[in-house]
Amino acid sequence: MALLYPWATKEYLLWNMTVGQILLYHNKGIAIKNGDEGSNAGPGLANKPVEELRAMAEAAKAQFAADDLLKKKMAEQYGDI
Repeated sequence: MALLYPWATKEYLLWNMTVGQILLYHNKGIAIKNGDEGSNAGPGLANKPVEELRAMAEAAKAQFAADDLLKKKMAEQYGDI
């Protein structure tokens, strides 16, 4: 368990958790570590559709371009930042 959760020492599991809690955390940790095939709601980008990933990339590029324009305006107004 300590490989999945650093706080899950033997003593903590023994004295502070029930068997059901230990099994729950173990099953959740294994699903997160190995990837849950049936779920698209995971935190990663692996299960997202390509169109959504492309839209996210374009949004990030637009945000960085806007940040560059803002930095240029601020540099003109206040000098180098």
